[in-house]
Amino acid sequence: MTTLIVFICVALLLLIVLQIARVRDLAKQLRGAEEVEARNTNMTGIYLVAFMVVFLVLATASAFYYKNLMLGYGPNASASEHGYRIDAMMNWTLLVTYTVFIITHVLLFWYAYSYRAKKGRKAQFISHNNTLEIIWTGIPAIVMTFLVIGGLDAWNDIMGDVGTDEEVLEIEATGFQFGWHLRYPGPDGLLGKKDFRSIEGGVNPLGQIWTDPKNVDDVHATELVLPVGQKIRVRITAQDVLHDFYLPQFRVKMDAVPGLPTYFVFTPNKTTKQWRKELSKYPEYQVPDPNDPTKMLWETRDFELACAELCGKGHWSMLKRVTVLEEDEYAEWAAKQPSYFMTNIRGTEDDPYTDQLFPAEITQRSQEFNTEANTALETASDDDNTLVLKYVTFETGSDKLTELSRYQLDDAIAFLKKNSDVTSQLRGHTDNTGDATANQELSERRAAAVLNYLVKGGIAADRLRSVGYGASSPIEDNATEEGRQANRRTEFYITRSAAPASEPSK
Repeated sequence: MTTLIVFICVALLLLIVLQIARVRDLAKQLRGAEEVEARNTNMTGIYLVAFMVVFLVLATASAFYYKNLMLGYGPNASASEHGYRIDAMMNWTLLVTYTVFIITHVLLFWYAYSYRAKKGRKAQFISHNNTLEIIWTGIPAIVMTFLVIGGLDAWNDIMGDVGTDEEVLEIEATGFQFGWHLRYPGPDGLLGKKDFRSIEGGVNPLGQIWTDPKNVDDVHATELVLPVGQKIRVRITAQDVLHDFYLPQFRVKMDAVPGLPTYFVFTPNKTTKQWRKELSKYPEYQVPDPNDPTKMLWETRDFELACAELCGKGHWSMLKRVTVLEEDEYAEWAAKQPSYFMTNIRGTEDDPYTDQLFPAEITQRSQEFNTEANTALETASDDDNTLVLKYVTFETGSDKLTELSRYQLDDAIAFLKKNSDVTSQLRGHTDNTGDATANQELSERRAAAVLNYLVKGGIAADRLRSVGYGASSPIEDNATEEGRQANRRTEFYITRSAAPASEPSK
């Protein structure tokens, strides 16, 4: 039914147009063709002038109305140091082009009205005019020269790389369909090497080379977090197709090209909190957030990282949040970010450092041990004074300590030296695999081996005792490998009372 009505309306519209044309033909016959032509020409000239006025007013008004959203004014002013220079160039370019836009359209429509056909007026034939040609060639050339020179000067400053002696935070952004891998350097401040041939699904998404020590503390972040006032160098690349690293509020835009790393250097000059406070001054942000009606729009607005290249059907999903923090807040955030290597590669078959500990691991384990030991001593009862030496291990079926065991045993030595009134009993345990008598003897030898290490480290032998329990005191189910591994342990019992006897309690 709707289609029929539309068809009828179109047919009636065509009929009306045909009737108007017939009426005009009849009018020409009645009033004369010349009179009708002159009237139509005058009306056309008037209509064009009216159209010019309406068009220029609407174009100017719409540009002014959308200046914040589309032209980067007001709340969308630059949030980086170099961005103000880009905005200044845009303002000069806009001023020049807008002036030319107004002048050319006024002349275009005024000429159409002023030089309309009139009876008795004869058109002049002018092949060229040197003065006009010099004006419309020379003035644009001079203006363009200033714009281009200014643009080149800004380009050289903005696109220049950092110096070798500059303090800069270098991060890496790798585009893929459809998202960004963001990599930060760890405490060493350096990004490790990578090779696309080492990419392995969810295990090594960036192809990092784990034998490069700089990769050990690198961080994979889920959002882009930046410190205000700090120069940032973004290393930009892509894994599949062409992407574009785009930070609109910071005036940062650079292609991410597979196999051809690019970069961009910029310095954020306002935090997210400061930017939101600026947004609160504008009425368009004083409305409830559609996603969270309990908050105003300015309270939830964030800086954005987007892809400015049409990279596929999931292009829209590459949007990420960008947060700019004060320097101390950023330092606190960075300190909480775990190393990708330590959380995903350490201890696996891809770990090339199985026979050594990193300084951060040594420090972390030492702090953990001292916290547990001091906490145990602070309690009134000695019943909970037993610590499991989680990082003390032995070679399979032997009482020979592994190389990495020395770190925690050295922590135990340091603790006992600091607390000279503390005595200790070393307790050895095994799982239930094999002969019970052999397990009992093995647990005794292992406990004695730990005691001997402590004595060699400077602890008086009369402050130490050792005892083996075999498989008699499991803490987990021996039916699983994880349980058996937990049961193969050495315990460090500490007390300020007399040292316990060197035999299992009954």
